[in-house]
Amino acid sequence: MEGNMKGILHSICIGSLALALTAWGQQANDTTTVKAKAKKQAAVSAQTTTSAKTGAKTSASMAGTRSHRRANVSAQTSSSATVDRNRMRNTSVNAHNETMVNRQRERNIAMTERVKKQENVNVRDKTNVRVNVNDRTRFTNVTRVTSNGRIFDRAVFRINDRRLHLGFHDRIFFINNFSEVVVINGCSFFLDDGIFWPAFIIGENCVHPRNVVFVAVD
Repeated sequence: MEGNMKGILHSICIGSLALALTAWGQQANDTTTVKAKAKKQAAVSAQTTTSAKTGAKTSASMAGTRSHRRANVSAQTSSSATVDRNRMRNTSVNAHNETMVNRQRERNIAMTERVKKQENVNVRDKTNVRVNVNDRTRFTNVTRVTSNGRIFDRAVFRINDRRLHLGFHDRIFFINNFSEVVVINGCSFFLDDGIFWPAFIIGENCVHPRNVVFVAVD
């Protein structure tokens, strides 16, 4: 009987030990599984974080590259526009300078022509300074007058000469086309063929007597 009891107790102890070992093993296995899962979850989280950071860096890098490219394109466009503006400005300046040079050349040519013409007029007048106011076929009503310190013979020209009807012009016209322009008794006269003919000057307040001319005495 006692031997049977010992056997039973021995069996109970072994069973209890086996249950305890089984429970401990299950607990250890659960702990290992939990740790493994936690470790795996941490690895996944770390990988996700790394991927996110990598993606963010990549996106930032791509954005920076695009921004840099846009900046380069914008700078190139601005530089090209500046070059075009400078080229247009230089072209305009050159055209303006060329125009000014051409105008100055034309003025010089015109001035040279006026000088030549004036020289010819002077020569013609100097060769025709002798005018006989006593020639009654040409002059009548001859009187002597003094104007601005000079002495003139005032006369009426008998012949209907074109120079008596030259028309109205500015003073520059008469100065450029005749050797001398003088004021006698408040009216202007131009010298041609030794005779001072009435100069009808625009804006001048003077009424010329009909067909009256002057011949310088001195």
